[in-house]
Amino acid sequence: MIKFTYKKYKRVLLNQPIRNYLDVFNDDVFLVSYPRSGNTWLRFLLGSLIYKQQIDWNNFEQYVPDIYRNSNKELKRISRPRILKSHHSYDSRYNKVIYLVRDVRDVLVSYYKFHLKFKKIKKDYPLDTFIENFINGELDDFGTWKQNVESWLKNKDEIKYGFLLIRYEDLLQNTYSVVQKIMDFLGYQRTDKEISNAIEWASFSNMRKLEDNQKNADIFEKSESNLKFTNKGTYGYWKDFLNQANLQILESYNKDLLVKLDYEIYTK
Repeated sequence: MIKFTYKKYKRVLLNQPIRNYLDVFNDDVFLVSYPRSGNTWLRFLLGSLIYKQQIDWNNFEQYVPDIYRNSNKELKRISRPRILKSHHSYDSRYNKVIYLVRDVRDVLVSYYKFHLKFKKIKKDYPLDTFIENFINGELDDFGTWKQNVESWLKNKDEIKYGFLLIRYEDLLQNTYSVVQKIMDFLGYQRTDKEISNAIEWASFSNMRKLEDNQKNADIFEKSESNLKFTNKGTYGYWKDFLNQANLQILESYNKDLLVKLDYEIYTK
């Protein structure tokens, strides 16, 4: 097995996605979340507002780039202050963070669908097995949902220029007020009309329409075209997918954190 140091990684994979080996600048802002928690939606929203552009599937990497899709060289071309997407657990180099958290039960279902769309698992892959892998943190290198969220909550006071926790469900229910809160946190002034227009543009219905019209966008490469990347923009839809046993497993492992974040518990 080849062991990469930070410098070797950057030299060997110079033109590959840099992931969390990127050079972090003092004025960077990070949009952080566990996968499938609404980060892409927030990138559309904030990209439209901050850069006053109609963000779509072809251009959003130019404005609010993903550290898992861009090289360090590409990220350095982004105008500063950069707003960068990350899924990593707490990193002391991140000086300003918006952390988007979502009900783990919906995250699980959405992540399962994501794996199907991008052919990471076969169509008949058992949901029970996927849940086991999810609980054990074996799907990626971001830790479990619980580990990831707790790492940021426990270290929020160490973040130099501020930490803002946003619940996906609150962003859905009170989009305007939450977006205004985020803009205040970032120090941007926008009119009511500009905020309303950005919300309309980044609506799930429009994102799905854009997805249909931009199926050849790089992000959809090698994916199952008949499966959507953009969900319907609801919460609690896990109820249509998870049985009582599934629910018991997820809630027993994550109960304390779910309660702390004001999510309802359905099992004893």
